[in-house]
Amino acid sequence: MSAEDLPAGAGLTARDPAFREDPDAVYDLLRARDPLHYDAAYGRRVLTRFEDARTVLRAREFGVDARKTLPESYMRRVAGTGVQEARGATAYEPPLVLLDDPAHRRIRGLMSKAFTPKAVAAMRPTIERLTREALEALPDAGEIDFIAAYAGPLPTRVIAAMMGLPDADWVDLKRWSDAILMGYDPEREAPVQQRLREAYLALSALFRDALAARRRVPQDDLISAMVRAQDEQDRLSDLEIISLCTQLLVAGNVTTTDLMGNGLHALLKHPAELARLRAEPALMPRAIDEILRYDCPLTETARIALADTVVSGCPIAKGETLTVALAAANHDPAAFAEPHRFSLDRDASAQLGFATGPHVCLGAPLARLEGEIGLQAFIEKFPALAPGRQSPRRRALPFFRGFESLPVWLA
Repeated sequence: MSAEDLPAGAGLTARDPAFREDPDAVYDLLRARDPLHYDAAYGRRVLTRFEDARTVLRAREFGVDARKTLPESYMRRVAGTGVQEARGATAYEPPLVLLDDPAHRRIRGLMSKAFTPKAVAAMRPTIERLTREALEALPDAGEIDFIAAYAGPLPTRVIAAMMGLPDADWVDLKRWSDAILMGYDPEREAPVQQRLREAYLALSALFRDALAARRRVPQDDLISAMVRAQDEQDRLSDLEIISLCTQLLVAGNVTTTDLMGNGLHALLKHPAELARLRAEPALMPRAIDEILRYDCPLTETARIALADTVVSGCPIAKGETLTVALAAANHDPAAFAEPHRFSLDRDASAQLGFATGPHVCLGAPLARLEGEIGLQAFIEKFPALAPGRQSPRRRALPFFRGFESLPVWLA
């Protein structure tokens, strides 16, 4: 098979049923035949080797600003929310994940003052309380959809609590978050785009009101911390805070849901590992790393060449989009022995589930903590867990790998 015959375009995304069900088979093929595969259909180069992925993610000569890409590139298709830059209530600030230095360094530096490890650790009692409430709302036996009943609502409620938003708002927050998430689909159609725009405007209005309220009366929450996040010369603007809140809600929501959903699915497929995790709860941090490696919630991330360069002997032109396939890198046998085997004996701490380098996921510690608490509590409460009668259904969305539905028997 020549490089021209390899999968391309939507065939390298979850829109393709074969890729959606078994991306490892596709990535293995690319890694063996063309590890820096040029996908002409989407105007990008797909990297599938661990070392190439880690090198590009850590290199300063690659950025994330979609405005620096070549015309018709993959990043141009997925980077925008569809909300035109304007003034007033419809103004739009690109999210932190699409900003290069110096803007990225400035905003991340200010944001890190409000999103410290201490602040995340302080969320543990809230996460544990919301987890208990979520478990109490479940039946003691029978079949449920793990995503709809537990793994979907819980992260939304956690982020709402962290931001100081009313818990009663979580249904709207989840609905708007899911609509905005569709901006990552390069094939999205007009009705989806319209729902995306409406959701963005609704969220912007909510965050704008919350921000104004915190400026009047500060609270002990993340939005108030963002307002205070300033140094002698700079501060976060209202638009930047709104953008950061939207990013945290949308990306943090789905990745944590998928971390728990993918994790439970893997454990149910490997009952011996599930039994071991129940018997040895201290293994949960190691289990989270292995889940992130084995069934990565974020399958890929993009980088843009800021100058002509070379990756593993392959010339890369300025403005070219590189799709760093995190899921492929995490299954590279050169980095992980028997990569398609799920094992709690493995040291998977080098996995790239949250990327690495200057754009490593800011919310990774929170997602890990939620995943550890949420999964551990669920498997402990239901010792007779088993797969449901209906088959799980994967989400058909690029970038994010998770379940739309994951039926499970509680007892």
